[in-house]
Parts: sequence; C-alpha cells; structure tokens
Amino acid sequence: MDALKFTLAILAIAGCWRPFSWTSLIKHTLYNAYSLLIISLLYSYTLTQFMNFVLNVNNPDDFTNVVYLMLTLFSSCYKILDLWVNHKSLAELIQNLTEGTFKPLVPVEIEIRRKFDKVIQNNAMCYAMLVAVSCAFQILVSLLTNFRKRQLTFGGWIPYDYSSFVMFSLTYAHQIVGGVASCIINVACDCLIVGLLLHLCCQITILESRLKGIIYGHYTLSDCVRHHHHIIEYAYATNAKFTKIIAFQFVASTFIMCSNLYQLSRNKFNANFIGLISYTSCVLAEIFIYCWFGNKLKLMSFQLVDNIFETEWIALDNKTKRSLLIIMNRAMRPIEFTHTAHILNMNLDSFVALLKTSYSAYNLLVKIQE
Repeated sequence: MDALKFTLAILAIAGCWRPFSWTSLIKHTLYNAYSLLIISLLYSYTLTQFMNFVLNVNNPDDFTNVVYLMLTLFSSCYKILDLWVNHKSLAELIQNLTEGTFKPLVPVEIEIRRKFDKVIQNNAMCYAMLVAVSCAFQILVSLLTNFRKRQLTFGGWIPYDYSSFVMFSLTYAHQIVGGVASCIINVACDCLIVGLLLHLCCQITILESRLKGIIYGHYTLSDCVRHHHHIIEYAYATNAKFTKIIAFQFVASTFIMCSNLYQLSRNKFNANFIGLISYTSCVLAEIFIYCWFGNKLKLMSFQLVDNIFETEWIALDNKTKRSLLIIMNRAMRPIEFTHTAHILNMNLDSFVALLKTSYSAYNLLVKIQE
C-alpha cells in the first residue's frame, strides 16, 4: 500500500523527491539535472530579491513591497535544500508507514487507512488548487499589465541591461518560473508535513480499533503497547525532521502577514489589490493547516485515554488492566508538534498568537510611517 502517493507526486514535480520507481542510472541523472535546474532558477531569483532588499529598501513602503516575496522565496529555498539533503531519512520515515506495527492487518484497519489516505489527498488537492489559482491570477494580471508596459512583475536587482525585448522576455520568464517553482515547493513540503500528521492520527485510530479487539482475542496487549510506543517514537522523529522548517515558516509568515496588512491598508481596490488578498489567503491557509492538524493530533492522542476507558475492560484480567493503565498514563501527555526551539506548540493557540504578533508589527510600521 502506497503512502502519500499524491503528495510525493507534487514533491517530484517540485524537484524535491526522486520517485521510488526511478532506479536506473539514466533516470537518476535526469532527475538530478532537473532538480539542479529548479534549484538554480529559484536561488538566482531569490538572490535578485535579496540584493534589491539590501540596496534599495529605505522606508516602510519599500520594506513591505519587498519583504513578503523575499521571505517566501527564502522559505522555498530552505525547504527544497532540507528535503534534498534529508531525502534518504525522509524516505525511510515514509516507508515505515507501510511496515511493522503500522501496517494495516485486517479489513477494518485497511478501511481506516483508506479513509485517511482519501482525506490526505483531498486536503492536498484543495490546498494546491488554492495556491494554483492565486498564482495563475498573479501571472495573468502581470501579463496583461506589466508585460505590455515592459515592466517586470516584481522589482529586483538585475545586474545587466534588459532593455531589449529578448533580454526583457528572458528576465520576465525567469521571475515567473522562479515564482511558480517557489509555490510548488511550498505546497509540496506543506502537504508532506500535514500528510505525516494525518498518518499519525490514522495510527491512533487503528490502535483504538486494536485495543477494542483485545477482548475478542484478535490482538495481544503487548502488540498494542508496542504499537503505541512506535506511534510516539514516530511522532518525535517526524517533529525532529521538520522543526526547523516549521519554525522558519512561522517567523516568515508573521512578517509576511504584517507587510501584506500594511500594503492592503494603503492600496486602492484593483487587480493588484485582489492579487494581494489571494496571496495573503494562501499564507493564512499555509500556517492554518499546520496548526489545525497539529491540534487534531494533540486531541486524538489525548482522547485515547477516554476511548480505552470506553472499551469492555472489566472483562479483562488484572494483568491486562494494569497494562492498559500504563498506556493511559502515557496518553495523558498528548503528542504535540513543536516549533521555534520547542518553545511553542503547533496548535490553534499558536495560530492566534501569530495573527496577534503580525497585527502588532503592522501597528508598529504604521506608527513609524506617521
């Protein structure tokens, strides 16, 4: 049974993930060349935005016009580099979802897995469509306005003369392709993190089913204890892999939301205003899905205590009851993903805190401008 099939397809398109089926040397070489092309386009585009920020930003208006795009590109650069460097360990992490205690054994467990796979795919598709629509709108508006006027979609530090039509077209295409690559990479990495969170929720649901099966002799309690221990270990390992990415994304999203609020408060209602709203919606959706599904995992892991208590535990022997108490005692400490040096947890409270911080920073920018 394949895990995260749709998400891995997006990762492959983004240049972050060579498909498992591509085992030949030729396919390895071709995909590595494709990945290097994506990385080169993305990093070169990011460099032009960073140099523009260093050389040309002198006031809050310039700052907000540049920082949101630059931070988005920085986030994409960090994500693709992290996924590329840690490809082997992440592949093992995903492979573990189909092996050992995590492998569904009976029709009930297979059906639970199928439902969660469907949820993961639907969430990834909806999120990808939201970003794709926003990106397509931005490109369409740019083609109808900027391209006709021989203006780049975004300002940047361009170290050569692009006044000729050919050079302008190449530079314009470089920005468009770099922006699209950034969007795909962000979507791919976000869907991977959310997919792993939901797979942990899936395993908790399967564990609850197995605990209910103890009374009928379908499973032994030692298998359930081992399964619960593996879920906790897997959660810690997954959190360790993505802590830095999540922390960087939270910091970047705070500044992006701040700059977008500032721009929205000063721009007139036009096509660029709508594009900015759609971009802001994507940033909100990005950080919201992190917090929503992180919160869902926390609640489901904590709910395990009540679900164990609702089983027919009275019919079990005293040794089994004591073992169940051990599981319940451990489940009293819910599984939580953390970020920002393990200080903040990835839940809805963190989402609210991010919005408050962004608004506070926005007020500070307004006072500076006044």
